[in-house]
Amino acid sequence: MEGKRKAEAHRWFQQAKYDLRAAEWNLQGGFYSTVCFLAQQSGEKALKSILYYIGSRRKTLLTHSLVEMLQEGSRKLKQLEKLFEEARILDMHYIPSRYPNGLPGGYPHQFYGKKMAQKAIKSAEKILTIIKRYYESQNEIEITTTD
Repeated sequence: MEGKRKAEAHRWFQQAKYDLRAAEWNLQGGFYSTVCFLAQQSGEKALKSILYYIGSRRKTLLTHSLVEMLQEGSRKLKQLEKLFEEARILDMHYIPSRYPNGLPGGYPHQFYGKKMAQKAIKSAEKILTIIKRYYESQNEIEITTTD
């Protein structure tokens, strides 16, 4: 395993974990649109972690779409195929959870509720869990271990 790819995988996975923790913290405060965005970010960063690890092309690493990342990553890692539903859920939050003009009227805080936020967190958790298990199966536990 090339050292630079492993180091990038570690950096991205660590931030994915912190974004998920921030999402959980915002859930307690009732900031549901923020929860959904942070959950999307957590899933995105976890997937970028695995894409760095397996040596994906730069073009794949520049997208923000979890579905696009999974299309690339699942070619090499079949276990990622079971994450498409979670990726679709989280991709829906990338713009509307942050920008008032991403919605037909109002602003994100008006549209997002607790159940939606909880579902987003569960989707991100599943992505992180599958990726963490993959790293463990490769004896790459240090990628997922917090510094």
